[in-house]
Order: sequence, then structure tokens, then C-alpha cells
Amino acid sequence: MTKSYEFRGREAPILEQLGVRVIVMRAGTFVDLQKSMELTLREEVEALLYEAGIKAGRSSTKVLLREWGKKDFMRRWAEFYSSDGCGWFKLEKAEVEPEKGGVVRISGSFIAEEYGRSEKPVCHFLCGFLVGVFQELLGVELTCEETKCAAMGEQYCEFKLERCDTDLANHNQIKRQTSAKSSRY
Repeated sequence: MTKSYEFRGREAPILEQLGVRVIVMRAGTFVDLQKSMELTLREEVEALLYEAGIKAGRSSTKVLLREWGKKDFMRRWAEFYSSDGCGWFKLEKAEVEPEKGGVVRISGSFIAEEYGRSEKPVCHFLCGFLVGVFQELLGVELTCEETKCAAMGEQYCEFKLERCDTDLANHNQIKRQTSAKSSRY
């Protein structure tokens, strides 16, 4: 995979990839942020990271589609997010259809590997991220649940994506907007 990083000349260097500003962050820093939020916000963290993941998945997929097009997208996407690209995970399986959803299986989740042992799934951001990616690719509303997680001792993380109907999608959007308004300081 060809690396396409650029530094723009300014007082502080800005790292760009595919024409978009990016940052490099230790996986442990992300997990530290997640664990700190869990202590403060408890169950709300799952929804917050899930929603942030959806936005990240949609926006990054738009950039990648603009750069690569749809032809051979999933192969390139898998390479991009693997250790050869940005090191988020290795895609083992992705069978998602617009009519019914499907399953995505990954190994090497940067979240699960850094998180440590857990009694429940911890990859809430990646769960939302996959929703955003496949919503953008397929043009349908989806939900996602992590059904297996390496942090729970599984060999991989597995995500079940399901198509949701318009009424549920509208309800979830209203709920997110209401929650966002009530959580502002």
C-alpha cells in the first residue's frame, strides 16, 4: 500500500492523508480516554462512542470513496485499516447486504487488545464505525451489536449489523438529538 502522508508548512506541522488532516494516537491513549469516560459517564459512554463511530465511519468512507471509487473498495478498505495502513484491525470477514445486514469479523482490534480483560464487549466506537461505513456504502440505515469481543477472551471481535426500518431510524435520530441537548453544559 502506498503511503500518502504530507506535512503542510506552518508553525506546527499538520499531517494529512488523502487530503484530510489526521493525527497519530497511541491505541492506549484512546482506551485511556474510553476508560476515563466510563468512570464518569458509565453506560452513556457506549452510546457516545457508538455515535462518534458512526460519524467517523461515514466521513472516512466518503473520503475513501472519493479517492478510490467503489471498484475493489472493500479490499482497499481492509488494507487501509490493517496494520499495513493505520493499524486499527485486520478484516477477517465482511458479509453485509442492504436487505438484511450481516456480519463483520475482525482480529487485532486496537481497542480490545489495549483494553484488557472485560466481562462485556468494549469496541463501541468500532461498532458505530462499521455502521457508518456500511450505511455510506449501502445507502440504508443499520444498527450494530458486538456479539464477540477479544477483550472477553474470544479469538476475534464479531459485529452483527441489521437493517433498521425508517421509524426506528427516525426514533433513534430524535433520541440522539434530545440526549445531545440535555447533556450540554
